[in-house]
Parts: sequence; C-alpha cells; structure tokens
Amino acid sequence: MQFTAHEEFFTFHDPMQNGKLIERQTEIRFDPLTGESSRIIYDPGAPFTPTDYTDLAKETEGAKCPFCSENIFSRTPTFPDELIEGGRLVLNETVVFPNLFPYSKHNAVVRMCDQHFVKPSEFTAPMIAQSFMAAHQYLQKVVESDAETKYASINWNYLPPSGGSILHPHIHVLASERPTNYQATIARASEYFYKEQSVNFFSQLVKTEAELDQRFIGSIGSIDWLHAFAPKGHTDFIGVFKAASFGELTAGHWDELAESMLRFLQYFEMIGIGSFNLGLFIPVDANESERVHVRLVPRFTSGVLDTSDINVFNFLHNEPLCLRIPEHTAKDVAKFFRK
Repeated sequence: MQFTAHEEFFTFHDPMQNGKLIERQTEIRFDPLTGESSRIIYDPGAPFTPTDYTDLAKETEGAKCPFCSENIFSRTPTFPDELIEGGRLVLNETVVFPNLFPYSKHNAVVRMCDQHFVKPSEFTAPMIAQSFMAAHQYLQKVVESDAETKYASINWNYLPPSGGSILHPHIHVLASERPTNYQATIARASEYFYKEQSVNFFSQLVKTEAELDQRFIGSIGSIDWLHAFAPKGHTDFIGVFKAASFGELTAGHWDELAESMLRFLQYFEMIGIGSFNLGLFIPVDANESERVHVRLVPRFTSGVLDTSDINVFNFLHNEPLCLRIPEHTAKDVAKFFRK
C-alpha cells in the first residue's frame, strides 16, 4: 500500500508582509486505492463560525414542516403494502417513508425524531442508532423483495451547508442494482487490489494506518476510524466496519456508529463546524474485496458572503481541497476517542 504525495511551491511578493518574497506549498496526494488526487492547500487560520439556525427553526417548525409530528402521517407519502404493510415504518419517534423526489430505484427518507431542530450537542446515541436501525429495516425489506439489489447506502446531509433542504433531522436510504460513481469506483479498485495483493484493501488500510499511527483515530467496538490520506473535503473521516456486506450488519453496529458520531460532533463543536455530509456504503452481497464503510466530511460556509466550501475544483476538476493537514486533524480527533 502506497501513500504518494507531490509537493508544489508558488513564489510571490506578499503585500501582507510588506512585499516580502515568500513561498507557499500545495501538496497533491493520491488515494492509495483509487489513485484519485486531492490537494492540501494553505490554511490562513481563519476560524470556522457555524450558522445559528435557531430563528429559522422557529419560522419553519410545526405546521410549516412536513416532518413535524402534526404532519408526518398526513403530508408524507407511503410505500405499497407489498413492501411495507401500512405504508411506513415506525420505530418510536423514527418514521420511514418514500422520498417524493427519488434519487434511486429504492429511496426512503428516515425522519429521525420529533424535535424539529436538533443542534449538534443535542443529538443522543439512541436517536442516531434508532434512525440507522430503521434504515436497516427498510433495506432488509428492499433486499428481500428485489433480488436485483446490489448496492445500498445510508446518507445524511445535516443542515443547509451540506445540502440539507429541511432543518428537521432526516437521512436518505438508497438501494439499486446500479452503483453510484463512488460505489462503482470503490468496487472496481478494491477488486483489483485484492487480485494483486491477495488481501482486502480496507483490512490492510486499517492495519497499516494503525501501525503508522499518523492518521489512525481509534476504534469504537467493531468500527475502526482514520483520517483519509487524500481527503474528499477539508477533513475526511473513514470508518471501516468489521462487516463485509449488508447481511453481517446488526443493531450493535448502529450503537457503535452512534457513539462514534457523538465524539465527532464534540470535535466539530470545538472547531466551530456545524454541518456535515455522511455516506455509509453497503455492499449487498458479501465478497472478499469490499467492506461496509462510512465517510464523514464536515461542511461550512465562510466570510460575510457565506461562501460555499465547494467550488470549481471539487465540481469540475473533481479535485477536492483540504485546508487542514490530515495528520494534525487525526491527532486532535483521537483525543475524543480516548475518553
């Protein structure tokens, strides 16, 4: 397994230092599985400042929100009874129903709780675990009813900077016989790695990162956490499950994921991050080359213009940018996993 990086240097006269000639570094890193590149860029050190959504939450809750308690069973669609009897899955406060505007052959929305706006510090382990357990139950019904299903994912856009269009906490569950670009890339690359190395890439990644102790963060039960060498955002946390496929997932995994999330949320709060994207990628059929894994990327806006953290490099160059040095971030986050 290779961790390859290339350094570039740009020289210019800095007006902030009285015209002093300075050099700034950009480090181009290559993903050890896919070879895709990311760039570690200069960090000016500006603090992150999360947006306060308290007032907006008051304006959008209750009668104005389809996910609030008074509307959840009247303003959300239902599944055919052949898939889910009664049209929705209900697990305490968690409610699973179809996405009105689907992204995939199978696409459920999981309303996580009754509370309309949940601040990062207000999430609880049972709230998160129960939501993922409900998603699991939905996927179980999909897999049982549609034998063509090969790829599944559970996805969380938390708050508007991440692309979340409703403040009320919810996650998306997708399943299909056709993968997303990410799923297809990982499937091909991990299969090639296994054929060449006779070892599972994700198992080897965890082993190597734990030995190097540069980006390894810690373990919560059967989930091993590390920071990506070539990040997909300004930070990029990878959790590798000791599960090869959907059939190996249990309620215990969701408890462990929930406990992990609480620790990341504490870290985000410390550095001023209030939003994130999470993607949990689940091969439906067991194979020797893949593993269930999750990626967690914080999201933010900056400056008086609320500028997005994603720009032309991410979208059109397919070249993620990272402000923070992954090895430094991993050490900071690891402190929360030693508690």
